[in-house]
Amino acid sequence: MSYNKSSGKPFEYASKISHRHLILDEEIQRYISECIIPFEGKDVELNPNLVHNINYPSNNKIENIIAVDGGYSTIAIKKKFPSSLITYFQFGSLLINRKDLEELKSKPFISPKDMAKLKELTPDKLVLPTKNLLLKNQSNFTYAVRKVIYDFFLNKNKEDTSLINTLGWLLFKNYASDKINTTCDCNYHKEKNNHLHICIKCSNKAYQLSKCPHCNEPNVLLEEKKINKVQYTWKCSNSLCDEEIFLTDVFRIFEAVDDDLGAVGVLGYILSAIENLLLVHIMRVIINEKPGFLNEFLLVKDGPLSFVGQTANMYKPMRAFLNYVSINNNLNLIGVEKSGAFVDHAKEISHKLNPGQVLLLSNEYIYKYILPVSGSMEYAKTSYYGGKIIYKSMEEKLYVLTLPVETYNYYAQPELRDLKNIEEILLNIDLLKCDIYQDAIIPIALVNKLISLSNYPSSDILKTFTKVKIPE
Repeated sequence: MSYNKSSGKPFEYASKISHRHLILDEEIQRYISECIIPFEGKDVELNPNLVHNINYPSNNKIENIIAVDGGYSTIAIKKKFPSSLITYFQFGSLLINRKDLEELKSKPFISPKDMAKLKELTPDKLVLPTKNLLLKNQSNFTYAVRKVIYDFFLNKNKEDTSLINTLGWLLFKNYASDKINTTCDCNYHKEKNNHLHICIKCSNKAYQLSKCPHCNEPNVLLEEKKINKVQYTWKCSNSLCDEEIFLTDVFRIFEAVDDDLGAVGVLGYILSAIENLLLVHIMRVIINEKPGFLNEFLLVKDGPLSFVGQTANMYKPMRAFLNYVSINNNLNLIGVEKSGAFVDHAKEISHKLNPGQVLLLSNEYIYKYILPVSGSMEYAKTSYYGGKIIYKSMEEKLYVLTLPVETYNYYAQPELRDLKNIEEILLNIDLLKCDIYQDAIIPIALVNKLISLSNYPSSDILKTFTKVKIPE
């Protein structure tokens, strides 16, 4: 790095010949020669076994579309050392009636009243300490982050049921209402399935937490019968600890929070966890409303169907839940990606697909053309509960989508039948096309517009608001 001009002395320009040291270095030459970069679209060869024509159903049973999305903005309350950060989250669930969309298409213009039908949304809000910020009665920063997440789930009631109740319902598989023999007083769970331990005799259930957030005791069993059913907490089984464990600790966010460095690295994990739990909660409400009602809904998530980072292991109970639901219901659920490597690749190979075709993505294809990685590891095996496809609509819109899959090895040899209710879902994706943005769909474009926080003026306004409200 050269010296600057602020000293009043002559400016030092960078050397014009020192690059020769890099070019002549044998180690650098060897490294560069072994690098792999993705293929350009013109060089990609589509495997005909992965390309399928979609047979759209003549009868569209989906009547309503629900889109789920979230966003956040981090505010620097104090920039000087020691800096303090706070993050504001917003989450939205938007309900759209399919008939309203079809009526809009036949009109010469869309009135504000018509648009209002599509924009009835009240966002859920969350504020998270992100660095050097505590409440007066809190002992450390990690606890502050845990408590905020826990309080959000505990107090956020949807249809008279809290999100934390839905989290327990998902983890302990209470959606499968089997009769339980209560005469056994066991405390050891012999069967293990997706981190859920079940006693053979009494079906008592316990979720295995990686470690206690206080004393780091490993493999803590959170037994359903020992839960505080009002507060959704346990006491650590280590007698020397006996501290409180929150049900929301199963997301393992606390493992990536640092008392000194803060929680900047976990913001995306929190976003992913809450978006996915909102999906579960919505499905729970619809299922409880009346049998078969779920068949009339298409649920759309912004981003792939997955849990990310520290929350990744939650894909197991999510997959188990969706597989159970699909036994008696059409599972109309899809994730829509707006950016990233897969979206970039889809644009590169768009000309190779015909309208109404899907390209299934296999391990071999992904690691050869999209994410150059050596080895045969199953793509997204430890985080996704769905399988990716690239879809070219009848109007030549291009989408990267994720649909639920039952098996753990979808990407080894993907089949069209692996993807739940794909023909009817894609029929409705065509109906939801949006020309405002490139290859967008209406519900995601709307919900994102209604909950997203801009750098300007939103961030500036939130910064002023926060400084006014925080006492000196």
